Amino acid sequence: MRRILLVLAAMLGTAAIAVPAAFAASPHYVVGPNVTISNNTLTVSWKAAGLGNTAESVDFSLTGTVSVSAQCFTRNGNPVQGVPKSETNDVNATGTFDVRNGSVTGSLSVSPLSTLTCTGNQQVRILSVSYDLVLNGDGLPPTSISG
Repeated sequence: MRRILLVLAAMLGTAAIAVPAAFAASPHYVVGPNVTISNNTLTVSWKAAGLGNTAESVDFSLTGTVSVSAQCFTRNGNPVQGVPKSETNDVNATGTFDVRNGSVTGSLSVSPLSTLTCTGNQQVRILSVSYDLVLNGDGLPPTSISG
């Protein structure tokens, strides 16, 4: 009888240790991915969790296309005569991010969005942006980002 109880206790102890480990590695995004556009740069940021404690780092890639319309403006904020330049650029950004306590926070940037160059003191100003991107991370589901 003691032997049976001892075996049962050992099995329950093993199960108690194994079950949390199995549930801990369930990768998912807890924040984002979020897109911000500032000046001539598009940035995708996120926080992912459920990566477990065995991975030291995670590789991420951002792929897709960005369509942008830009125009030159004077220092006073007036548009320069001419037609705004429209272009579509391929995106292929990668990065490796450290995992801490099973989670990772990161961001990847695409810059410049527009290859338009202005003369003198003129500045490039982004008029509109549309994007169709995919964020891939080791162990995480590919996430489509459009806007």
